[in-house]
Amino acid sequence: MSRFKNRRPSPALVISMIALIVALAGTAYAAQTINGGSIKKQTIGAGKLKHKTLTGYQINTNKLGTVPGAKRATHTYWAVVNNPGNPGNATLARASDSTITATEGGGAVTVTFPQNVSGCAEVAGRNNAGTSVPNPGYAQTNTSAANANGIEVHTRDKEGKNEDADFHLIVVCP
Repeated sequence: MSRFKNRRPSPALVISMIALIVALAGTAYAAQTINGGSIKKQTIGAGKLKHKTLTGYQINTNKLGTVPGAKRATHTYWAVVNNPGNPGNATLARASDSTITATEGGGAVTVTFPQNVSGCAEVAGRNNAGTSVPNPGYAQTNTSAANANGIEVHTRDKEGKNEDADFHLIVVCP
């Protein structure tokens, strides 16, 4: 009889086994019954979510703030200018803002924007408003000395001689 007494589990082992079975059963039950539909909105913090599990559908973009890197460029403007070769005939084909204008004079086309662009970055390239290939050459930009809202664009042929030509201009402001 003493032989069986030594093989009997201790009360602590029995209680720990019962606790283990109850815990496993509760976890299995929760895994079967709790899903996304049973979670109340705004009850789970961001720190509790698994990394890379949210999509744009679950995110309210109206509540997102400005991305820190996006603060660098708050205004980006562009203009497409047709300049058919007759002095004074530069016209704005299209632009990013309805207040942008283009005027020709003094050997350059001045594109005027709705804000001061003297501290902005600008670049222009010879191109046209359509789909045909432009003639070879380049476009040079300068901030207008007469107007802080203006960028002067000089178009040149491939040898560097002044040539009235179509161009695209982009201005990025901080």
